[in-house]
Amino acid sequence: MGTALKLVHDAFRRELALVRQEVAGAGTALGAQLRMNCLTVCRGLAVHHTGEDTGVFPALVERHPALAPTVARLRREHETIAALVEDLRAVVVADRAEPVSVLAEVDRLVAELERHLTYEEERLIPVLDAPPVDRG
Repeated sequence: MGTALKLVHDAFRRELALVRQEVAGAGTALGAQLRMNCLTVCRGLAVHHTGEDTGVFPALVERHPALAPTVARLRREHETIAALVEDLRAVVVADRAEPVSVLAEVDRLVAELERHLTYEEERLIPVLDAPPVDRG
């Protein structure tokens, strides 16, 4: 499970790096494909975090109650990231979306997301990859 989590996180890192590169090279206007790429990554983050909040985290805390404070922090970070995603979405869908404004929002999101993903990986991967404990 830890390896799968890292793969998903790394995919978001790669996709956001590509979006950032595309925005940085966009010149004075955002094309439709770049807007779609950005919105797709944003939607993917929302789906991923919703899945963690509603499925993964409750099961994880049930099996490992000591992780409750970590999961609470991760959920708060999901809310912060959701707000940043919404800020980015608003700039991307604006009639005259300026690449410089979009780039600033991408950078804000990437910085916060990287802190979040690193913390989540440090705290959860060892638990997810640990051999099951015999409770019987």
